[in-house]
Amino acid sequence: MRFGEAAEKMAVSQLDGEAKKLGPAIDADVPAPIRIPFRVDDAIMVRSVTNPAHIAKSRIIGAMHGKFILIMEPIAKISDRLSAVLDQDILCSYFNEGTLHTFYSRYRKYLLDDVVCIDYPQKVEVRQIRKHRRIRVNIETQCSACGTVDLFFAEMADISKGGCLLILNQHARVTKGTRLSLTFNLPNEALVSGLQTVVARITRIQNSKAIEAGVAFTGPESEISKISNFCEFCLYFDIEESRAQT
Repeated sequence: MRFGEAAEKMAVSQLDGEAKKLGPAIDADVPAPIRIPFRVDDAIMVRSVTNPAHIAKSRIIGAMHGKFILIMEPIAKISDRLSAVLDQDILCSYFNEGTLHTFYSRYRKYLLDDVVCIDYPQKVEVRQIRKHRRIRVNIETQCSACGTVDLFFAEMADISKGGCLLILNQHARVTKGTRLSLTFNLPNEALVSGLQTVVARITRIQNSKAIEAGVAFTGPESEISKISNFCEFCLYFDIEESRAQT
């Protein structure tokens, strides 16, 4: 039996027991909750309501529509040595197939050490988000054309889950279709090494000795996963900032 299935069965058993104690009364006027398309092992961002500075990334273990959600216990990293367990009331953000689901929830039970059962929301804010939202960065990137040993450096101007924009010297031997291997450090200090890419377009920057190269990521999955994790974290803050401005 999968770990997620064991946790879900335990949660069902415990929560059914609670329901029997509360009695069978059901309010027919309460609308059915929105079905959120949770997938096991997907990331979910969690923020403390009482202390908004405490933000953590967790993952989905399981869910029962309208009843509960199982997640890994979210722990906010304050520094290299300090971390904090989030309070009972939380704000959750879940991104799936270009749609961001934001909702308030609350801890219900701790299950199997570091698994937490939280309330399934009655209300959910749903927003359509560009699947590969570009995040502005300024990252020195080591590049090499596949099949060669020559190294050169570029400035990465933006990044998404699917690709990035590089600013190169106009003399760099790069054309559309060139395959590049990239190595760089993300702002969250994760090292991306040997990322395989292909140049999708080349644009000369007017009144400059530089060119722009839009590249698409092709592998390996381990390195693309690091970028996806970084982009998901940035997406959460981006949405919070745009909400504050409206």
